Amino acid sequence: MGVLIDFPLERVETGCTRDSQAKCNAHHHQANPLSSDYLPMSARFFSVYVRAQQKKVPGFLKSALATSEPALTKPEVISRPFGFDEQIQLSQRKTSIRDMFSEEAKERRQRQLDYDLKHSSFYEFKSFNNTKGKIFQPPASYFKKEKSKFFPDLMAKTLSNNTHRLSDILKDRVTILRIFSTISGEKCANTYVEKYLTEEGYEEFCEKYPRAQIVDLNIPQTWAKGLFAGISKGNLRRKVNPARHDSYFLIPHGLLDLDAKTILKCGNTCAGYLYVLDSEGHIRWATSGNADEKELEVLWKSVRGISRELSTAE
Repeated sequence: MGVLIDFPLERVETGCTRDSQAKCNAHHHQANPLSSDYLPMSARFFSVYVRAQQKKVPGFLKSALATSEPALTKPEVISRPFGFDEQIQLSQRKTSIRDMFSEEAKERRQRQLDYDLKHSSFYEFKSFNNTKGKIFQPPASYFKKEKSKFFPDLMAKTLSNNTHRLSDILKDRVTILRIFSTISGEKCANTYVEKYLTEEGYEEFCEKYPRAQIVDLNIPQTWAKGLFAGISKGNLRRKVNPARHDSYFLIPHGLLDLDAKTILKCGNTCAGYLYVLDSEGHIRWATSGNADEKELEVLWKSVRGISRELSTAE
């Protein structure tokens, strides 16, 4: 930042006679350009300079202002397909020291900071409370395949300690994909398929919907919670039906970044989310929060309809 310094002006005894005062004054102005005749120009320059500096709002100030945005008061209503325009592969970034200080990296970190400040635990809890867990309202029916957008592909370990690509799991199946990061989110997601989560219930599910499957993405809120989930994998195995171990993914922290979460509308970690995907990874239907009777009706109608599409295509 430049600094403008005003020096105090002093009256200088020049020893000039009255006849030569004009010449002395001219000489004085040349020697001291900060004399009173020049002050108006200096003030104008300073004013312009200050206004220019005020336009440069620091990133941290923008971040702080973002926290003043109010929490959600009502769910977003989904009426159009959402997701990625094409099938993409999510992967964890491996950056060099040079890349860490690039403009793109700085912008990404700033966006993450803005997001984290705005989506604090208080913000998420209040949004969850205000909407009763319904971060978005589901569409009235499932989307047509040709208009649907994609859920991203990813690779991660399952409870069976196998590493799978999601796109391989989706092949030739209709997938009920559940996403959660917290106990409250898991409880929300359970309300859609609760009776099918036990061993006997899952057998009934497979008989009733032979072309369908239930896949879980457990996404940790933080790196530390992700580490803890990995350590406590044995406890999870005991809780989850063994028949579903190989379709229960433990997602590394950061694999779904803020851009992906925004596109998939699953940024609030207090809530649970459910997506119905076809065999190519299109998002055909989706919902959030706790299930109600109408949503359950649309969910199973979607599963049956997309299953028929699969059978017809064979």
